[in-house]
Amino acid sequence: MLRHLLATLAGVTLAAFAGGCRGGAASDQLVEGGKAYLAQCAICHGTLGAGDGPLAESIVAEGHARPARLNDTMRIGDLGREGVRLAIEGRAHARNRSPMPVWGPHLGPPWMDRIAGYVATLPASGATIRSAVERYLAAPPGTPPEGRRTYVLYCSGCHGPEGRGDGFYSEAVSRRMKPAVLEGALLAPLSDAELESRIGLGGAHAAEAATMPGWIHTIPPGQRRALAGYLRTLGAGGTPR
Repeated sequence: MLRHLLATLAGVTLAAFAGGCRGGAASDQLVEGGKAYLAQCAICHGTLGAGDGPLAESIVAEGHARPARLNDTMRIGDLGREGVRLAIEGRAHARNRSPMPVWGPHLGPPWMDRIAGYVATLPASGATIRSAVERYLAAPPGTPPEGRRTYVLYCSGCHGPEGRGDGFYSEAVSRRMKPAVLEGALLAPLSDAELESRIGLGGAHAAEAATMPGWIHTIPPGQRRALAGYLRTLGAGGTPR
């Protein structure tokens, strides 16, 4: 599974080069670096940096070390913000043979800086960041509980926090890759089965953007169903977070 995901991420980037809730308290809103972290890093490192993301066990099963605990005071203290940024950029990957993707060309300096700044706060995050994360990942009323969370961890990197096609990319990548805006005009003609199939098989199987990966090997069927249910709320104009 890990090899499939890393190949997917690399393929998305190469193809691209080739071709907070309203009304909430300010302290309960997730900063931009946190949104980008959840979109790009939490799938391995966990939503609160505990090394328990949904792919963590697959990474261990394939013989790699468990994803780093980014809420570890000693680890982050030793690295410092600049060390975290270098790890995101990919400077240390060749030396320690880390399976972590090289994010430098993909994210670009501004987003790497924002994520590094956010990660530096995780060891002392406490209830404030936990509350903001839970609020950001919470499913809208009447939708499957896992839908919003699955969308954030697997889809928001490309399609953006609210499906507006404004994911967390460098300007160079975003000029070449145009993720769909997930609005009603796009989603309404698709049946639930067709929407779930599009998620599982990817864009190329539906004569859409080949840069959209298929998630059939990564997102279980129940979560794909929940994700499809959540996408319907985006098409209907869900509440921004």
